[in-house]
Amino acid sequence: MSFRKALLLVPVCLLATGCVATQQDMLQMQSQMDDLNTSLNNMQKNQAELAVKMDELSRSLNSSSESMKDFSGQMDRLGARLDEMDSSMGKRVNAIGQSIRKQQEQVEASLLPAKLYNDAYNAFLNNNFDGAATGFKAYLAKFPGGEMAEGAYFYLGESLYLKERWQDSALAYATVLEKFPRSPRVPAARLKYALALLKLPGDKKDEALKYLKSVVKDFPQSQEAKTAKDQIAKLTPKPAAPAKAPEKAPAKAPAKKG
Repeated sequence: MSFRKALLLVPVCLLATGCVATQQDMLQMQSQMDDLNTSLNNMQKNQAELAVKMDELSRSLNSSSESMKDFSGQMDRLGARLDEMDSSMGKRVNAIGQSIRKQQEQVEASLLPAKLYNDAYNAFLNNNFDGAATGFKAYLAKFPGGEMAEGAYFYLGESLYLKERWQDSALAYATVLEKFPRSPRVPAARLKYALALLKLPGDKKDEALKYLKSVVKDFPQSQEAKTAKDQIAKLTPKPAAPAKAPEKAPAKAPAKKG
């Protein structure tokens, strides 16, 4: 039995039990019943509206749940894409780094010969002949066919000559003459080779003179030719002056006859 039906039976019960109510009481009770019915109707209406709202909320929650699932899927896809981009970017950065390192190595390799040579030459200019010789030897060991090999051999000879290492300097000058016969340093290399030979033990005079004379012959206008002539003059003995014939005594005039 519903609550509303129970309320409708209240007046009947009162009459059945013999309770006499006044007309005013009945009107008041009827008013209360009307108010109660109105409240019940409102409650039912509110309940229906609440049920509708609950359904809407449920649908909204379901939609939100689907949206969240979709959003979560999008986030997962975005995360995967970011991971892929990060991996790709890492590979590109590594490739760029390797390319830069390779270029740096190539630049350093291209600059190394010039650096070795220039360091050795600066040492030579500053009278550091030991350091210069070490530097030129290092250059020639690494780049025996390098663009500056001819200069390196020549200044190696110069450095060793100034340190009075005659045999080593002669070998360096000889290398210039052998490997670079068209070098503009050939006159100087011939001259210095001859001078180094003259410092060696043993009689190297004839070989030295041959190179000195070749400088004068092949490069007559050079400064080296002038120096070579001076050296040739020192090495060549002057011929002895011819002996003078004894002067004849003047003939005596014949004696006059008296």
